[in-house]
Amino acid sequence: MRDVVVIGGGLTGLSACFQLEKSNLRYTVIELKRRFGGSIRSASENGFIMDSSAFAFSSLADEPWLPELGLTDQLLPLSADAFIFRSGTESLIRALAAKLPGGRLMRMALSSIGRHRRRFTICLENGLMYDAGALILAVPARYAARMLYNLAPAAAKRLANCQYESIWQVALGFHKRDLPRSLPAANNLGFSYLLSTDYLGRVPDRDHLLIQLALPARADIPPADISRLAADRLGIAAPPIASRAQVTCAPLSIDDLRLIRALLPDGIILVGSDYLPEPPAQPGLARLAQRMEAGRGAAREALQFLKANRRQ
Repeated sequence: MRDVVVIGGGLTGLSACFQLEKSNLRYTVIELKRRFGGSIRSASENGFIMDSSAFAFSSLADEPWLPELGLTDQLLPLSADAFIFRSGTESLIRALAAKLPGGRLMRMALSSIGRHRRRFTICLENGLMYDAGALILAVPARYAARMLYNLAPAAAKRLANCQYESIWQVALGFHKRDLPRSLPAANNLGFSYLLSTDYLGRVPDRDHLLIQLALPARADIPPADISRLAADRLGIAAPPIASRAQVTCAPLSIDDLRLIRALLPDGIILVGSDYLPEPPAQPGLARLAQRMEAGRGAAREALQFLKANRRQ
């Protein structure tokens, strides 16, 4: 019998499992995709290690989980207040997943969530039924709305009203000889942010540069043209040696998140990047530490709920 089921194997969901593992709670994580990490993905191409989404983040030097995950030597300073992972941000996902011997269901779609007596029921689209004492929903608002439609319709309705902005996250690798003398400012080019590094490991050698940028997605621009469009705006005529582009969806707003959480049944905890209260301090810096702490906090909340439920 499972204590907790975690829906969603992104960074926040895995962080919750990490804390559940340390608390000796029985858990299962259910993930729709064949891999963990959500939009966090790193890929190697022609000597460049590129990230699809989360690339840089505020300092994590004092985070206690870095040595626990063996990642202390993975941090590289990008600027005075920003860092990157030496082997790509997905190294954080791999390190977390390696610490989780608990149950996992991959490539599983969830149909609905219900309740039977004092336990939650999770119906999967393949017909399997799971139950748990507590649920952690580490999924975007638009997916949480569908899952909660039957059990908590008022909360589901508010979650469904969350508006999203589609953004292209683009990584480009160039030889420095093909670049302009200096890269222009991001806001002059219509980019949400523009970051770059020539750290060895992320690039083949110091004669190359890896550029990470974001720009609003437009329906009239096909995906195959995004990298070329970004390079043109940067004034770079040469084709990139390596490139990667992925659309991500950032929430514009969720009306009254406290009210949404108050409308959820006790024992269901809603967490994830959609529900962080404050935007990043600087555009392009992912809030990895806050997402990790949100996941750990959700696990602690589930533990307290289970303890209280057992006393009743």
